[in-house]
Amino acid sequence: MLLLSKLNCLQMTVFTLPKTLLGLLLTTGFVYLLLLPANTPLYDLIMFPCPDPRTPDVSGEISQICQNGITCQDITLKSANGKLIYGWFFELPGTKRVFLYSQGKGNNRYRKLHMVAKLLKCGGSVLVYDYQGWGRSQGRASVQGSCDDAVAAYDYLVQTAGRKPGSIIAYGESFGSGVTGQLAVKRQLAAVILMSGFASLKSVGRETYPLLRLYPDCTFPAQIMDNTKVFSKPHVPLLMIHGQKDHVISFANAKSLFEVASEPKEMLVLEQGRHVSFGNKGEWSCAIKNFIAKYKL
Repeated sequence: MLLLSKLNCLQMTVFTLPKTLLGLLLTTGFVYLLLLPANTPLYDLIMFPCPDPRTPDVSGEISQICQNGITCQDITLKSANGKLIYGWFFELPGTKRVFLYSQGKGNNRYRKLHMVAKLLKCGGSVLVYDYQGWGRSQGRASVQGSCDDAVAAYDYLVQTAGRKPGSIIAYGESFGSGVTGQLAVKRQLAAVILMSGFASLKSVGRETYPLLRLYPDCTFPAQIMDNTKVFSKPHVPLLMIHGQKDHVISFANAKSLFEVASEPKEMLVLEQGRHVSFGNKGEWSCAIKNFIAKYKL
């Protein structure tokens, strides 16, 4: 009787085990497919979990910036999908040079007025705008939408503000470096500056989420903000600024981009710099001013 019971138990195990393995395999396969990088809505949600909607009163800060003839204009732009995005255009008298500032994804333009002030001191007007989903801008945050927003900002400068393409320096910070790279493909620029930039979304994604290393390149979406592809081809003067202690986008990632980028190119390496660092001795502003002078921008 005991022997019969053991045989029955063994028989149940033999038939149950394959079903358990099958279920595990099916579940694993489902999760693998669900997390495919090509699942753009999912990864937009992961990348932009909570875009900054805050619009505090910054009139005092703007007033401090708008001295010595500098003016600020509220601007409304229409992106490719029809959504309205908002920005500010700070005009510096006596120059046609303008920085088109595409920011990172941590804050919005209301938190970036210190950057506007820094860029103005480098000798150019500044257009800063919010991507869709940030600040007052309509729509939902997405990679493609952000790239389209940069094109709308550029077109404003050329078509409305009367700036020539040869006077526009695209300045991309962190996530904005990918936006700026895509803008350089679609529109003519005077130069590009990448602050704490990356080689591609794919490369930085694999660094941040090791699970993505399980997926072959063919499973990634077409829009991966591939700066390596953009700047390995002929391009306008490129300046990269990166901190060696950047724990958000590794210095190694940025260095890999610089190494494959074709000339003309420059790189400011901040030995003690972290993410979006400026240096302790005015290195950031000196690098930009020297870059402008060298290439007669």
